[in-house]
Amino acid sequence: MMPDTFIKNNLSIVISFLVAVFTAGGIFSEFTALKNELTLVHERLDKKIIVINKLEERILKIEKQNEFERGFMRAKTKDLLESNGKS
Repeated sequence: MMPDTFIKNNLSIVISFLVAVFTAGGIFSEFTALKNELTLVHERLDKKIIVINKLEERILKIEKQNEFERGFMRAKTKDLLESNGKS
């Protein structure tokens, strides 16, 4: 009989406690969902960073090749002009 009397006399406290427990559960669930979403976003971002880094490396190689070819063509043109001038 004692527990029944406690619940009847303190019904608002018991209800408040139950509401607090369910609210805490809901908040925990939301934080867990946000954490999972944030983890997914980080994984996708990491993949994109890797792709960007690879593209930057490819661009640098292409630019180096272009500069090499440009320098080679200048040297070849200069050599042709000098050999034509000597003849």
